[in-house]
Amino acid sequence: MKILSRHLNRIAILSIFIATLSACSKKDFAEYNTDPDAVINISLPPLFAQAITSAHNNDFEAFYDNYNFISRWSRAFLSRTGNGITVSENAANTNNRYGRFYIGVGNVLVDIQKTVDKMSEDEKARYVYMRTIPTILKVYNAWYVSDVNGSLAYTEAFGARYGGTLTPKYETQSELYATFDQELKAAVEVLKKEQPVEQFSYGNSDLYFKGDVSRWIKAANSLRLKIALRLSKRDPQRMATIVKEVLANNSNVINSADEEWVFYPGAQFTGGGNWNITGNGRAFVGDHDVIDYMWNNQDPRLRFFFVKNMWSEDNFALAKAQGKIPSSSIFDTRRYYGQYSSPSSPNDPKKSRFFTPIQIANGQSTITLDTVSRIQDRLFQPENNGGTGLGTMPLITYADVCFMRAELAQRGTTSESAEEWYYKGVEASLKFYDKAAKKALIYDYSPLTDTEIATFKQQPDIKFKASKGLEQIVLQAYLNFFKNYNEAWAIVKRTNMPNNNTAIAFEPWFVEGQAIKMPRRFVINYPLAGDYNYQNRFDAIEEMRKDPDFGEPTSILGRVWWDKSE
Repeated sequence: MKILSRHLNRIAILSIFIATLSACSKKDFAEYNTDPDAVINISLPPLFAQAITSAHNNDFEAFYDNYNFISRWSRAFLSRTGNGITVSENAANTNNRYGRFYIGVGNVLVDIQKTVDKMSEDEKARYVYMRTIPTILKVYNAWYVSDVNGSLAYTEAFGARYGGTLTPKYETQSELYATFDQELKAAVEVLKKEQPVEQFSYGNSDLYFKGDVSRWIKAANSLRLKIALRLSKRDPQRMATIVKEVLANNSNVINSADEEWVFYPGAQFTGGGNWNITGNGRAFVGDHDVIDYMWNNQDPRLRFFFVKNMWSEDNFALAKAQGKIPSSSIFDTRRYYGQYSSPSSPNDPKKSRFFTPIQIANGQSTITLDTVSRIQDRLFQPENNGGTGLGTMPLITYADVCFMRAELAQRGTTSESAEEWYYKGVEASLKFYDKAAKKALIYDYSPLTDTEIATFKQQPDIKFKASKGLEQIVLQAYLNFFKNYNEAWAIVKRTNMPNNNTAIAFEPWFVEGQAIKMPRRFVINYPLAGDYNYQNRFDAIEEMRKDPDFGEPTSILGRVWWDKSE
């Protein structure tokens, strides 16, 4: 911490300096970007910590991208009153990940590497691992941006002030995926190689792994696996080649909960208003189909994801005594219900009870009784409502890897046991969310038990059946991504599951009798006149438009390259 605090002022100065570049003339900008000595010299460990923090502290991404849009599209949760009629049209203020990657993450990671490159050969020899590790984080974040944007400026994007170009080329997603895999593979080879001299380490400034090189190797290989799976529809042969290479050695990938790639932010990291998942009139609740599936199968994660509704026995008795419900009403012990997600649902009398909460008097107070279950807000913002817990932000967990291996085995890509990896994934996911819930100090936390795990595995919809294996694997992977918005959305796009015919039965969406589709990417705008890299960006969009799946750039119903239609 002393090292980090010693450089905070310099980091702040650097951030302000970068922010003022937009006010400079093109000539000034070019001069700055072609002079590597213009970059403030800074110690590498705190700079790496800054890049990690910047990748996770984007509260605009939390508010707009995740809470208001991706979570609704993937049906992880939605507003208490359901979705509006523009759910498949509106994506206002989204795609905050794009700008953060170029100013805040990728540029900082490249600065680290260029700083090492400028060292003497003797110095450089002791920074081999420290120079290599940023590549893994840079690839992750570039892939994350490309996932919903398609083509990106990548290989030439950060080189201008080091003698590179001010007009970096854009690479197609197919090219990017090849580059990502090559860079990750090369990084692993470097990190596995024993160096002739002792290596410096990021130590505690590595907010993921405390400088543990072996864990970065597993993270990189697990990322190769995750990116490869995106190719399951577009290029299954390329996917299979990468998968077999990565899994040739079981120790290559994340193989236990102790090795998973997760960011654990400190106290008050999500304390700001945009992280508040219940503030500013928001009241997010579970999806009807998701909660029904979890309830019917006695899923222990239900209490980690959602809060019981307000219909306690005491409140039920008060409602009956005050004539708010019929005297013949029978108390419902379930207390976990979800909201219907179709915009047409508020007009369906069969679903109306989910939109009409009632109020009762309790002494001098008024209590609103709602049937639906709100999300465990402290799982997303531990500070909410006076909470003192800590957050959990997963990148790639052990459960993720288990479900990837189960799916690949079920599809015949590998010869591993789909059933074995499925059950490992189920157990790992339950334990992950138990740990996250405990750290966050969620409401009414009760620890996961071995009996619950065993009982859950024996439920009819959960017990593995080879004939329904792929569906079972995908549904459990989907639930496992409750805290990873992009991956929950991605697995629905990639597998078309859950759907209205699976055990989690997604209801079709209708607006005024017209079926509507789930959005599949963010808006991609043409560059404005005067954009310094206008032609390359324009050409990249025109190239993507050649794919009929892409649609119009401004349509969020269009698809990027990996998201191939059936």
